[in-house]
Amino acid sequence: MKTNLLIGILFLTLFSYGVNAQSTKINSQIESKKSETMQQIFIDKFIVPEKSKQEFLERVQINRNFIKHLDGFINDNAYERIDENGNLIYITIAVWKNESVLKKAKETVQAYYKKEGFNISEMFERLHITMERNVYKESEKL
Repeated sequence: MKTNLLIGILFLTLFSYGVNAQSTKINSQIESKKSETMQQIFIDKFIVPEKSKQEFLERVQINRNFIKHLDGFINDNAYERIDENGNLIYITIAVWKNESVLKKAKETVQAYYKKEGFNISEMFERLHITMERNVYKESEKL
């Protein structure tokens, strides 16, 4: 009797593990498909010293005008404030149709920079600008 009980428990454990593994695989596939249909929200936060503000804003305007013409671009907004040290805190939010168009847009922007001889890393270092960049998705409705 104990042997049958142990075999039963072992079977249920293995079956449960198999179901969970399959469920994890299915969830992963669903998430992958979602990223292809779900809008991608590209958010950048810049901290710009006061003396660097003009050059930075000129470059931002060039970039924002460029991305508006790329396939899959939906919209963008920019927000700013001055912190207690006089730095410009500048946040841009660009919304893209899905993950693949965002990837293509990044590649297109990099090619554009290369063509015009612009090096964003050099500019940020020279102007002492720091940046935090992340891609978000819309939060699921509760």
